[in-house]
Amino acid sequence: MPALALSVTDIGEKRQPAPLTYKKWAYVLGSALLIWFALGFYKTSPAVVTNFKTSSSAPKCPTSPKFEIKEHEQIQYILHDEGFRNKSAEIFGRALQVATVVYDVMPDYSEFAKFHEYLEKHFPLVYKTAKVHKVNQYGLVFEFAGTNPDLKPIMLTAHQDTVPIGDPSDWSEDPFSGRYDGKEVHGRGASDCKNLLVGLMEAMEKFIEDEKADFKRGVLLAFGFDEEKSGFDGARKIGEYLVDYLGKDSVFFIVDEGPNMCTETMGDYYAMLITGEKGYVDLIANIVTPGGHSSLPKDHTSIGMMSYFLTSYEDEMYQSVLPDQNPLLNTLECAAEQGHLPEAIRSVALSARDNSVAKEKLIEYIEQDWLLKYNIRTSQAVDIVYGGDKSNSLPRNVTAYINHRIAYGNSVDTVFHKALKYAKMTAKKFDIGLTFHGRTIFPVTENGLMVLDYFGELLNPAATTPVWGDAWDTLTGHMRAFYEEEVYPGKFHVGAEQNYIIAPSVMTPNTDTRHYWDLTGNIFKSTPGVSNLFDYMPHGPDEAIDMDSHLNVIAFYYNFFASALNQ
Repeated sequence: MPALALSVTDIGEKRQPAPLTYKKWAYVLGSALLIWFALGFYKTSPAVVTNFKTSSSAPKCPTSPKFEIKEHEQIQYILHDEGFRNKSAEIFGRALQVATVVYDVMPDYSEFAKFHEYLEKHFPLVYKTAKVHKVNQYGLVFEFAGTNPDLKPIMLTAHQDTVPIGDPSDWSEDPFSGRYDGKEVHGRGASDCKNLLVGLMEAMEKFIEDEKADFKRGVLLAFGFDEEKSGFDGARKIGEYLVDYLGKDSVFFIVDEGPNMCTETMGDYYAMLITGEKGYVDLIANIVTPGGHSSLPKDHTSIGMMSYFLTSYEDEMYQSVLPDQNPLLNTLECAAEQGHLPEAIRSVALSARDNSVAKEKLIEYIEQDWLLKYNIRTSQAVDIVYGGDKSNSLPRNVTAYINHRIAYGNSVDTVFHKALKYAKMTAKKFDIGLTFHGRTIFPVTENGLMVLDYFGELLNPAATTPVWGDAWDTLTGHMRAFYEEEVYPGKFHVGAEQNYIIAPSVMTPNTDTRHYWDLTGNIFKSTPGVSNLFDYMPHGPDEAIDMDSHLNVIAFYYNFFASALNQ
């Protein structure tokens, strides 16, 4: 019997599904460690209590000096004036009434023109004062030049788009109502992340109105429009444009959406300031066999072969690793040094950099929580499998898609090595050919061919933002001043029962900032606010945000403009 005439071209003729997209709820779960501490890790009691001593008395948690508050009266006005609150809620609510939904496949983004009309109507001074760059038609960059050309600008980012609403019957009200009930504002995009975008615009509009927009250091407000589908049309084009316009490494630091800056948990108040994120790769596996009538099958059909490959692949988890560059280690050190962790966990967290036994014990603790462990382990998720045409016809072509988020200490090559290991095992077991990314590993046989490849972008874990230096000090020094002196004055004094802890942290997926890596090595993710995002259903039905957190965005950045841009 002649060898089966198959090729990658044959496989390519089959229907390809829409590109896989990252679901933001995973970002919230994966990056906001607050809940894990409060509900799981914080309560962990090791079977054997072992106390470790750190070899150094130097502090491990980076704590910056506070900057002087420049706009105390305006901060208090923004946070507490009822008239300002109601006006802001109305402006914000109208943003939610403009649908800016993106899907995995978008024929065009023409609906975003209505959102641009909303922005121009409600923030005329921003449009009049800034140099407005429209990138790829719907990307927006508002440039406010500084008077000192030697100072690199700061870039503040958000995204215009939202996920779809899903089934409208799951909502208790109109998903695009923008309704303010006296406490919360309701609608799709309320917490992810039109609250941040509109808050930045409100802060700048008021700052200009108060005749204060004369900056030494420039600032860029950059808003992509397809973050929910990986940002290739929006943020990527903005990043490329700004590299051409300003040059590489031309930005002091970037602040993007992230966990709220001040959330109470575990007896203290935390800001999990994201300074790193995992890598990313999607694999696609195809198995093609001759097919035929189901009454005369071979021992294993292409579906059976694929099932063997996938179950074998899933049965071997990636090993948990915690290299020193993983920001999660910073998180645990800060919680141990300044917070209220149990002594057994505190001692291993503070000793892990210097003591391999302590680090292994810390890894054991982390692995006890299925959410927390994926900050130190590469994840693998078989998301799509399809094949077969009819119940009495042998399946000729079967396809599977496997998504990976790559942990610090691993790389894209780590994933390729494991996938190829199990692809070879499958090909040998069923005597079929194998190619990997166009390279022949085993020649095609009469039994079939397996094709393993990747698609989309290959990302190794991001370079981590330094947590000692001017960028860290500038942002966190303003955060400390704002929350310790303005939002909760007198609460976080020496000897107080509760502390305000700013901890470097990590997130499992990537956001728009992956397209801005050429602009700066200092990328942070955090949103001013005092609520817990878990409570407000980002990506879910009945999405909302508390108005206090929205006002935090306006007040924090109003003072930030006055201080950080005039140093």
